Amino acid sequence: MYFTRRQFMKASAGTIAVLAIADKALALTALQPVIEVGNPLGEYPDRSWERVYHDQYRYDSSFTYICTPNDTHGCRVRAFVRNGVVMRVEQNYDHQTYEDLYGNRGTFAWNPRMCLKGYTFHRRVYGPYRLKGPMLRKGWKAWVDDGCPELTPEVKTKYRFASRGEDDMLRVSWDTIGTYLAKAQIKIAERYSGEAGARRLREQGYPPEMIETMKGAGVRTFKYRPGMALLGLIGKIGFGRMANSNLAHLDAYIRKVGPDKAVGGRPWSSYTWHGDQPPDDPFWNGSQTSDIDHPDMRFSKLHVSWGKNFVEHKMPEAHWFIECMERGGRIVVIVPEYSPPATKADYWIPIRPASDACLFLGVIKILFDENLYDADFCKQYTDSPILIRTDTLQYLDPRDVIKDYKLADLHHGYTYKVQTIKDEYRERLGDFMVWDTAKNQ
Repeated sequence: MYFTRRQFMKASAGTIAVLAIADKALALTALQPVIEVGNPLGEYPDRSWERVYHDQYRYDSSFTYICTPNDTHGCRVRAFVRNGVVMRVEQNYDHQTYEDLYGNRGTFAWNPRMCLKGYTFHRRVYGPYRLKGPMLRKGWKAWVDDGCPELTPEVKTKYRFASRGEDDMLRVSWDTIGTYLAKAQIKIAERYSGEAGARRLREQGYPPEMIETMKGAGVRTFKYRPGMALLGLIGKIGFGRMANSNLAHLDAYIRKVGPDKAVGGRPWSSYTWHGDQPPDDPFWNGSQTSDIDHPDMRFSKLHVSWGKNFVEHKMPEAHWFIECMERGGRIVVIVPEYSPPATKADYWIPIRPASDACLFLGVIKILFDENLYDADFCKQYTDSPILIRTDTLQYLDPRDVIKDYKLADLHHGYTYKVQTIKDEYRERLGDFMVWDTAKNQ
């Protein structure tokens, strides 16, 4: 169909007229007028979703505690609680407030102290695999119920002492676990007390000297390890108190003796019996490896890391390592692989595995040849003055060079009275010789 221009204009005018009538009739109810807003950002856009982020660090209360899962750092950290749940843990930055019994105070330099494991340790507490209460091995419980019979090979097999990892675990109450532990300790202490206990120990092959030092107290067969040296002071010294105090009460109860006769158990050392620390260290220099003072690194001009990984294994102490770098100290790392500390080093010495002793001896020779060592310290705290035979590389025994030499009498000293050394071992130990520089002999 063909429209002329005039016909199209007439049709358009009619359509507009109809729409105008409809507008008056319906009042355009489907449309809303624009509302004037003074500040657009006051109402738009909706920002209520930001409360999720604003409130994520809100907390109801906080408390501090010492983080000592199984290390020697002992960092005091702060936990933040919300709705009864620890939400996060942070560094406390308060070491400058620490003070000992003598009035010595810490400094700001100790801050910060915490590692990534401490940051996330509270997740372990709420984790699905956490222990939710005390558990008791089924076989051990049966052993106590039967009166703690002597642990013969047959008894060990019956009560799964030889296969503890394959035994079932029973969930019990705190009162129950405490009762069973007390029963077992009383039975064991009774079994090895008095002459009957000494006889049992002799039958088990214990040396007479060891049995004699017990003085008839069965609690002396109890051995506790209070933890590593520094860690034990703050977190696990309860084991030491248990050995020295609580077992003394048990001994008084069993042997019916007074406080002056009661004795406790035996604490184990990390350096002697346990071996968690290098046992040879106190032997050759008279001190333990925990005697280092970490702030010394802050003022060091040369830091040699020989097998130590401050970056990953000593994270709370790593800031001393970094401060040494910041103050211009030289970092030397001696390790076969390109380890994380090696990335921070000025000199990385990649020695071959098992060649540490060779490098050690080479360094010692240079120190002695160039007189770079502290002679007074070496004489007082190390075994370096003791003469060594060049043929056997053993200590030079005076009996090898002095005719009719007699060993020094140590029977009235600490070695015999406390450590109960035997004459046989004293004979093997011998005496030592040093060079008298004054007499040149």
